[in-house]
Amino acid sequence: MSKRFIIGVELLTGLAIGSATAAVLVSFIIVFLVDKNLEAESGHMATVTAYAISNTIDATDISGEFETITDPIVQSGSIEAAVILDSSGNMIAGSGISLEDLPVPGETQGWYFSQCAETDHIVGVRPSRSSISSIYRALILGLAVLTAALAVLAIFTPRYLARTVISPLREILVEADLFSSGGGTNPEAAGASFHRLVELLHDRDQQLNDLRKRAEQRADRVEKRSAAMLSVLGSAVFAIDGRGNLSLFNRQSKELFDLSNTDINNEFPWEKTEAGRQLKPILLSLDKAGNTLSEFQIRDDIVKQDRMYSVVISRSRVDEIAVLVTDVTRISELERRIADQSAMADIGAASAGISHEMGNTLCALSGFVDLLTRGHSDERTQNIISEVKREVDSAQDLINSFGSFARSPEPVTANLGRDDIISICEEACSLCEGRCLVDTSINEFSINADRKLLSSCISNIVRNAVEADTSSSVEISINRKDANLLISVADSGPGLSIDGEEAFRPFRTTKNRSSGNMGLGLSVSRRIIRSMGGELSGENRDEGGALFTILIPIQENQGGY
Repeated sequence: MSKRFIIGVELLTGLAIGSATAAVLVSFIIVFLVDKNLEAESGHMATVTAYAISNTIDATDISGEFETITDPIVQSGSIEAAVILDSSGNMIAGSGISLEDLPVPGETQGWYFSQCAETDHIVGVRPSRSSISSIYRALILGLAVLTAALAVLAIFTPRYLARTVISPLREILVEADLFSSGGGTNPEAAGASFHRLVELLHDRDQQLNDLRKRAEQRADRVEKRSAAMLSVLGSAVFAIDGRGNLSLFNRQSKELFDLSNTDINNEFPWEKTEAGRQLKPILLSLDKAGNTLSEFQIRDDIVKQDRMYSVVISRSRVDEIAVLVTDVTRISELERRIADQSAMADIGAASAGISHEMGNTLCALSGFVDLLTRGHSDERTQNIISEVKREVDSAQDLINSFGSFARSPEPVTANLGRDDIISICEEACSLCEGRCLVDTSINEFSINADRKLLSSCISNIVRNAVEADTSSSVEISINRKDANLLISVADSGPGLSIDGEEAFRPFRTTKNRSSGNMGLGLSVSRRIIRSMGGELSGENRDEGGALFTILIPIQENQGGY
């Protein structure tokens, strides 16, 4: 059954193309014959006209008679031109013709001639070209081209159909024959098999559409999940294609590099931010092999602090670059704190033993000095003993500093309100003898802190300002920064001669050590503030002097402006 169907399709295709070719060929022959018939009729009429003119002309006035007869005929368009020639072929008279176009009887195409009866003159007539004849010629040309094209189709179409249509159809019908018990040996079984195959193909197409929709849904979920993960990652992530254009970025990249959606598919704006300028040479140093690790540092003018960023760059096989930029400032700070605390713990353990041993020695020495004062009452001896006593007391103060550093006092916290903080700051201002001012614009709040230790820290900062410059003025400001209480102590003195962080290192001081200063005051103060969940930092002011800030968390639902 399938073979007969295929043969029928091939025969119908060949018959259709052959019939079209035959019809066009017959049309071409008919039009060609009609055009030839019109041309013959035109020549016949021109010959009759030349004969009539030759028999009408009077031999006594050939030129005048000829023009009188032919001019109206030429002007009417019945003929295009007429001429009368002598026996030598010279023109005697003519109408619608010039000497350059003079015809030669028997040689010039398109002219028809007749001999005059009384003379040996010859009359020639050129018939007008019919517009219908031009149409027939164009039609003949078109039909000839169409006939040639159909002939080419008749040759190549069966091969094309056999390759692209009939062969696949033959395979489908063979498959269709397998779906009926009759094996496709009768039309009913073949038709049933074919319809069953069509149904199966339709079901398969539906299954493919369902799979495609599920794949698209999974891709959308994966894309949304990836976007959400990049958004909450905490690190800046962006991708650059092989041409150096930005292809995607997350929220952290937008904030760090000041990116916008208009930067997508455009060159990455390296010069827009300081972070971009620092990252560009790192990216340019990336080799073709793969990944690279690096870091860069920029200055945060808002918090006046250097921020450290870790960079991980990965290049894919298609030269797309993925960049991960992580702010590791907090990690570096924690590492530094751990190192400082470890060092300070070691120093504290050593200082405890040293202070104990030296304290016993100094106590004994102080007792011997007291005994000496009882047996010597002269002025010179008393002065020497007083000087020795002063040095012993100074050494005792140093030992006490060691002891306070080693003990690391634990705060006994309590809720302190606005009035408590103002009172603590005013007590510290009493050290400046009228050159200190307390300023606050914050309303009620509450913090959890040790009043005695907090007062000791603020007083220590004010005392340092006074000792650095006895004429320095001090201003203590009480404000709020985010969820923290901000206590700022600013002076008009010479400022810090060393780095702000360096000033908090143990035994680092610019004061005279002979007066008992061991450089432990700021170190102990920072440890106290951190033990209460806060932070103490210092820096130089742009207008001169030093600025120390204390940040302590405000208790929730109790702070306000």
